[in-house]
Amino acid sequence: AEGQSPQDNEAAQICNLYGACFSHLMNLRVNPSDRIPITTAAVNAAQQIGDRRNEGGHLGDLGVAYSNLGDVSKAISFHEQALVISREIGDRRGEGRHLANLGLAYYKLEEREKAIAYTEEAIQIHTEIQSPTAETWRKNLAIFRSEK
Repeated sequence: AEGQSPQDNEAAQICNLYGACFSHLMNLRVNPSDRIPITTAAVNAAQQIGDRRNEGGHLGDLGVAYSNLGDVSKAISFHEQALVISREIGDRRGEGRHLANLGLAYYKLEEREKAIAYTEEAIQIHTEIQSPTAETWRKNLAIFRSEK
């Protein structure tokens, strides 16, 4: 699908959906360096067909992969791009996810104030949308605060 995507929107749709449907599984089972080309292809496909929601999700997944590889600065760049898209399209769940991932990234960089601020914002959104992950982020926030 990736090879055909540039000239075939149906192939781009398959590539985009593959990235979206198997994102969580890839995070569990596929080495981060192997996820990057797959997820980059999904970003390109989502851009080609104008799927902003999945584009943001794929960008966030790239951020997670780079963070797992230790390239936290690059991860932050992808999370910030994803956050912009989520806010533009009104995707509150995505916005909360990207804020939380920014919090984790800044925590890894030992920038506690930024980590706390992003995580607090993420908790607020996750609470508003009644996401069960709000509790996970509350626990992270307690850790971030205790290490100040």
